[in-house]
Amino acid sequence: MALGLGLLIAGCVGAGPWLEWFTRPSFSNEIIIFLTLSTTGLYGFVTRQRGLHPADFVKIYLGATVLRILFFGGFIFALIRLDASGAWKNATLFLVSYFLFTTLEVLILFKQINSQKPSKE
Repeated sequence: MALGLGLLIAGCVGAGPWLEWFTRPSFSNEIIIFLTLSTTGLYGFVTRQRGLHPADFVKIYLGATVLRILFFGGFIFALIRLDASGAWKNATLFLVSYFLFTTLEVLILFKQINSQKPSKE
């Protein structure tokens, strides 16, 4: 699902300049690849840990969110430093993509957790 969303975002970013809606951000490929891979990795980590420690799901998800904020903040900071003139376009693409990937992850986790039978604890 994350790969499909990444391809959809890449298609929109590619079509925007072609339709003359906006210019392509300088680090668009890097942003999309980074977010696709990191979202997939963090989702895999959360689901693996949830399987091992189901009672600690909230702690695991909040810990992953803290790591996400730290790593993603460092990533966008580096991109802004590398291309100050295109910072607005890169940051906008990053934030929109981040919102879409996070929404996808939360929806999938919500569906998985609600489809499980309640434990008898």
